[in-house]
This record gives sequence, structure tokens and C-alpha cells, in this order.
Amino acid sequence: MSGPSAKSRPGGEATPMLALGESTGHLIRRAQQRHSSLWSQEFNGDLTGPQYAVISAIGSDQGLDQRAVGERASLDKSSTANIVARLEGQGWLRFTKDPGDGRRKSLSLTPLARTALPEVTRRVALVQHRLLDPVPEGTVEAFVAALREVAYAGHPPRAGQAEEQVLVLGQTPGHLIRRAQQMHTVAWSEEVGRVMTAPQYAVLSALWAHPEGIDQGTGAELASVDKSSMADIVQRLVRRDWIARTRDPSDARRRLLCLTDTVRAELLDLTPAVRRVQDRLLAPLDPAQQRESFLAGLRALAFATDVEVAAGPDAHAPDD
Repeated sequence: MSGPSAKSRPGGEATPMLALGESTGHLIRRAQQRHSSLWSQEFNGDLTGPQYAVISAIGSDQGLDQRAVGERASLDKSSTANIVARLEGQGWLRFTKDPGDGRRKSLSLTPLARTALPEVTRRVALVQHRLLDPVPEGTVEAFVAALREVAYAGHPPRAGQAEEQVLVLGQTPGHLIRRAQQMHTVAWSEEVGRVMTAPQYAVLSALWAHPEGIDQGTGAELASVDKSSMADIVQRLVRRDWIARTRDPSDARRRLLCLTDTVRAELLDLTPAVRRVQDRLLAPLDPAQQRESFLAGLRALAFATDVEVAAGPDAHAPDD
């Protein structure tokens, strides 16, 4: 197996490995993990973010069918169907036949839901407030405006006016972060493909920053993935001869992870595509006025220490 790689290519030229703190996609994923942790602390499994998104979509615009609700809530068909079925079973939603089209059924909130919704929405708003706490004072409004542009690829919906009982999804930071993560997933698929996942690249980036090697737990923490995901990522990358396990010279019982020489050429080929993903995310923002302030706010949010981040490659509130 190849030995650990150095921090530079032969000849001294620095390898263009994208640092995690410079990766918009990684920052968005950490921000999403933070929102998930804050949400879990507040609701403790009683209600998920996607469930509230469905409720908000229906409460904002009565008469939507299930397909339209899913689109408004930024959910796929399967997730929408599962959430609607669960909320209907709990007595929160009901289907109503469209008087103008007997084949069409619209969704509406039940009296039970409308009774509970003001308190639920108050708690959701509290999560959003806590989420944005680390963003520097005086920049929050501009940060959320930039986040809307990123989340909707430069074409955000008009700032609608929902009923007082629900938050407007297009103006709710947690929802915008989830949409931004979805935009990152699409861009990554189109630019990088299946050669490497974003969490795998994050692990490699963390190892690149520590050429002396780090243990698996430290790597998971730096890359913001949970222990199970980290074990799977390491196993896959070891099989590809991209990561080597070595013994810690100061503690023979401890294993360190290092990049191999084999991965260097792969990273040289892949990193330009990874950079294109980040460029696509930031494309809706004005380079001179918005990008740096947006990234500064995103870093503050993503690396805040006021909550334990539930790390994972796709950490977010469950879809059902």
C-alpha cells in the first residue's frame, strides 16, 4: 500500500485540495446538521421539519393538492406521501374533493391542527431564532436574503404572506438551508458524479490538512460525519487505496489514517469539479457585495459551539 502523501505535489506546487472551511457545500451541510440538532432539542421527535413544511405549505395556500404541497415543501413524491399519510392519521390533515374536478383532491388543515398550530409555530420560530444566533448582529437580514438566493438558485419565490399560524417557508432559515443542501446535492451529482461523495471528499480534505495522520474519531469530527458513516467511508477509501491505516508511533494501540500517494492524482482531477459545485451554489450572489459576507455568516452558523451538531452525511430531520 502506498505511503502517506505530503502536503505538496512533486516540485513543491500546492495541491488544490479544497479546505472544509472554504467549501460552501460543507458549510451548508454543517448548518443543516445544526438546525436538525436544535429542532430535535425543541420537539424531541414529536414533529419533524419536513412535516412542518407540509403543514406550512397547506396553511399558506388552501386548495393545494398533494403534488403541489410536495413542491412547495421541497419534498419528493415518496416523502410527501409518507408525511401526508402520517399527518392524516394523526388527525392534522384531511382530503377534500375539488368541486370543479371530482378526480382532484386538495389538502386542508383540520380544526385539531389549527388549534395546535399557533403554539407549534411559536416553537418553530424559536428554533429559527436560535439557529441564526451566531450570525453577527446587523447582518442577519442580508444573510437570510443571500441564503434565499442560494436556496432557489437565484429565483426565489415572491415573499408571500402566510396566515399568522404558520411561517412562510421561503423566508424560514431552516427550510432554506435544507433547500440549499438539495441544490448542492444536484450540483455535486452533475459535476462530480459517482466517483466520490461529498462526505468522502470531506474526509479526504480533513486528512489532507493533517499529513501526520489523525485517528478515525478526529477525522469524523472534522468532516462532520457520524461514527457509523465514518467507518463505512474509511472502509471504502481503504479498499480504493486512497487511505492508509498506520500505527501511531507514540501509541502502538492507536491507528492513524493518512492519505496515500494514489489519491493525489485523483484529487487533482476531482477538486476542479468540486470547486465548480461551490461556484454554482454562489452564482446567484454578487461577488463584490454578497459572497464574502454570506460565507462569513454561514461559517459562524456552521461552526457555532452553542449546540452539539448531530454529524452525519445527510443529517436532517427525518422525512416522515
